[in-house]
Amino acid sequence: MAALSLRSAAFVLTLCLVAPAAFAGASCGTPEEIKAAQLRQFHYQLQVAALNCRGDDPSLPGKWSSYIHHHGGTMSVNANVMRGYFTRTGKGVAGFDRYNTVLTNRESVRVHETEGYCEINAPLFDKAIKANGPQLVALAGETVGRPADISPCAEPKAEAEKKPKKSAKKAE
Repeated sequence: MAALSLRSAAFVLTLCLVAPAAFAGASCGTPEEIKAAQLRQFHYQLQVAALNCRGDDPSLPGKWSSYIHHHGGTMSVNANVMRGYFTRTGKGVAGFDRYNTVLTNRESVRVHETEGYCEINAPLFDKAIKANGPQLVALAGETVGRPADISPCAEPKAEAEKKPKKSAKKAE
């Protein structure tokens, strides 16, 4: 019985040591998830601008409505990808809800910290409304850059080693 307890303790200890390393990169995002996070952040940037800049530009609430009407399907797909990310990383739907709240709150602070906030964001509405789904994702990526709180996963070492070799062959 003591041997069994010793084995169990050793197993648990091994899990405690190995599990953190195995899950260390679990919160990173795939390329699709990074694009989804950029779009989600861009979405809230437009939402906050529509609410906070309507005094400077009374057309923004109407433009927000047009954007939502035009890209509702894209944002629905986006929400599914983001929910998948938060489920995969163990944060669940509640984690996704918190993430959305944090993004919105941060953007609300940026309104007051960024000089010319409304002038910077107002032109984005027309670009977003005119864009199709893939163009909207590209616009979001250009506007947001690295998304808040989600880092891209590192490429597997084998894949990273293959790419330079391919480039080297092309150069020859």
